[in-house]
Amino acid sequence: MHRIYSINILICIWGFMYMRNEIERVIKENNIERSRCFECSKIRYASIIKKIEQTFVLHGKNIHWSNMGHGFNPKWQCKTKNISKDMMWIDKLPYILPKGENEVYVLFEDTQNYKPKYWLYEMCILELCLIVKEVYGLNDYYIISKKFNWLISECHEDVVSFVGSSLDLSCFDE
Repeated sequence: MHRIYSINILICIWGFMYMRNEIERVIKENNIERSRCFECSKIRYASIIKKIEQTFVLHGKNIHWSNMGHGFNPKWQCKTKNISKDMMWIDKLPYILPKGENEVYVLFEDTQNYKPKYWLYEMCILELCLIVKEVYGLNDYYIISKKFNWLISECHEDVVSFVGSSLDLSCFDE
């Protein structure tokens, strides 16, 4: 609890760049190759985020609330998992994704003036798993197929949403 409180104070002090700075810190500390993990061009941000929202979010609305309740487009199969007892579920990601999916879009949510601000990256799966495990203060984030045929979202309530029928969730079977 104390650590979370401290992280929230840092987020408030550092402002809306906190999440991006944390991601960049992990990339540098782990010598991750930029060809395998990089921030998308700011010119492409809006069009990619809009396509994500139009494809996966109910009525094409803002993605921010989509992972709370029934905010995804019902044309997509959506399954949720409570990961409060499996916080390292991200290690299962290579087994969940369809074969051949090696690069993804990732939206990391930050806050600016009490509104969501997103940092859009392209990443290879192994680098994504490392970043998710090592970034401090990570709240909501979205992993999206570059073909826009599935989406995975973890929210701050320890719930992961798996949107799309091509995701294999059998690794969660006990």
